[in-house]
Amino acid sequence: MAITTKERTVLREELVGQGYSWKYIDEWQPKVTLYRHRALTNPSGETVSPVGTALANLPGNPDYVSRKARLGLLPWKPSTNCDCRWCAKNRPEQEVTSVAESVSNPPDSSQEPKAKPKLRLGPYFQQDSS
Repeated sequence: MAITTKERTVLREELVGQGYSWKYIDEWQPKVTLYRHRALTNPSGETVSPVGTALANLPGNPDYVSRKARLGLLPWKPSTNCDCRWCAKNRPEQEVTSVAESVSNPPDSSQEPKAKPKLRLGPYFQQDSS
């Protein structure tokens, strides 16, 4: 199936937005391994396939990979520094616990708070002194 230049550009922008390399549409592999970044659940809410499950030998066609990326299947393993929307959604829970710990254990009052640095404005935002 041949795609037009406009469709190719739109597909490239979508893939780049999902974390793929800019060159993926030109240099894609025939088969790829995709990893789940979103757990697959059945209608009753039970997890069928957990996060991190590898699915090998899937087509590497950019159109196919783009559709699967919308469902949480990406070619890299999920990690704590992954920026996909599913990993980012699970990350705030860890940050909330660290904030709760800092509230329950306040810092020493002997430490003085740091002063805010002065903001410097560029020439386009400075007001005339006249």
